[in-house]
Amino acid sequence: MNLVSAYLRVREWLRSIEQIRAWVVFLRPVVAYARVVSCKLAVIGKCKYWRHMWRRPLLSLAFIFMDPEVTNFTYAIGNLDELGNFMARIFRVEPEAAGAFIRELEEDFDFRSELNALLRTRPDRKHIALYGRRAGWYCAVRLLKPRVVIETGVQDGLGSSVLLRALERNRAEGMDGKLIGIDIVLSSGWLIPARLRDRFTLVVEDSKTALPRLADQETVDLFIHDSDHSYERELGEYQAIRKALPTDGVVISDNAHGTDALKRFSEAHSRGFYYWREQPKDHFYLGGSIGVSTGGIISCAEKLS
Repeated sequence: MNLVSAYLRVREWLRSIEQIRAWVVFLRPVVAYARVVSCKLAVIGKCKYWRHMWRRPLLSLAFIFMDPEVTNFTYAIGNLDELGNFMARIFRVEPEAAGAFIRELEEDFDFRSELNALLRTRPDRKHIALYGRRAGWYCAVRLLKPRVVIETGVQDGLGSSVLLRALERNRAEGMDGKLIGIDIVLSSGWLIPARLRDRFTLVVEDSKTALPRLADQETVDLFIHDSDHSYERELGEYQAIRKALPTDGVVISDNAHGTDALKRFSEAHSRGFYYWREQPKDHFYLGGSIGVSTGGIISCAEKLS
């Protein structure tokens, strides 16, 4: 009887363990999902996105419970025509010319397919590449024909990929260029297609130390700030890179809606300053901006001559 009782007791234990294991398997994705939702709420609170959510409540709920992204939001925008007019005014070209370059990116289906294939390897990213205001970066590269571009804050590499695709097209037209990306995370730029990496260098270093050194080594035709968006960091980057800018050098801020660092930098150094804000489609976020600081702009025709 003792052996039978022991056997029955062990069997009950094993059955209980199997039940616990089944619950763990069931709860694991639930816990992971709850963790993602809590992270989103933390980001919303830290970044003070409540105003955005109040104005777009249904899209806010869709973001919290259905969108795989937690930060670094991607979305399509509804005012691409305005972006073309904005870039045309800065670079002194016809709006049709600037708009054509924006459409060139948006209608580049092979390039988007490359990015989509890489995005599908990540469950925490949308599986379609949505460029948002980065289309303005692409347009700037196509119009300016820069030989050296520096971007701070590479992260996934969506913006870097867009810049590199523009540089690739410039090279096909006889104006080669390269991109130097600065980020403190070694894996930054994982989204950049392999075929575009021959003109890309990732500097894994704080921009506080990297930019002064690069400013001594390079003439920087286009500088893009997209790293830490504090006023002090942003202004410090502009000051560090200033001596590397040629007369027609262009500086772009991805955070002109957050601080007036680029505006103040432009005023202090007698540079032009321009501001444009995007209008996201189907997203709770009300949109970021592009701030552009210019010296003397040289037209595309003059660059190619």
